[in-house]
Amino acid sequence: MLHTSDNDYVVFGGGHAATIAVRAAKKGLVKPKAIAAVAPTWAGPLPIVFGRDSSMETRYGLLRGTLRAPAVGWMMYNVLVSNEKAIQSQYKSHVYANPENVTPSIVESRYALTKQKGARYVPAAFLTGLLDPVNSREEFVELFAGLQGNIPALVMSTASAPKRSKAEMESLRGAKGVSKFVEVTGALLPQEEYPQIVAEELYRFLLENFELKA
Repeated sequence: MLHTSDNDYVVFGGGHAATIAVRAAKKGLVKPKAIAAVAPTWAGPLPIVFGRDSSMETRYGLLRGTLRAPAVGWMMYNVLVSNEKAIQSQYKSHVYANPENVTPSIVESRYALTKQKGARYVPAAFLTGLLDPVNSREEFVELFAGLQGNIPALVMSTASAPKRSKAEMESLRGAKGVSKFVEVTGALLPQEEYPQIVAEELYRFLLENFELKA
């Protein structure tokens, strides 16, 4: 979040956080002067691949319960999530655009996050869509449409995002409520992998919409 004056602020968000911020703004829960959505997403990995019909939702519920279970849950978590090799594999395959940018320090920092108190409950919720701010692409686009005429919105898509995630980002190209749409180098976390490029786009967006104070 960045303040453009003493009482005004701009929200920068990436992934799900971007869409959650837009939803909050549409509901009037936050009142930013502008929103920048970096590689915005709305669906967890499993729902975006397998859908959200009633049978799949039942399976997601079972999976969440298993991951939260005292014994088997810890075992699955340590194999699938809290595992340096698994983290490295995921980052190289689709989280970062360039596998060479997945350094040992990046992997170590992410591994450390998985060891924080209560951390194993977050992947269970995220993977199965429990953290999803909307339930469909139509709702996703409609959220941004709700900003039309009220809050300038920048959407930053990425050139190397996974196919399904890329399709959701591209659904906002030219969409109502999107003031500016750009594509940058990166995949799912361009703000981490290419911070200078993302920062430059954000700065241009601010210059186009505000008189920034030194």
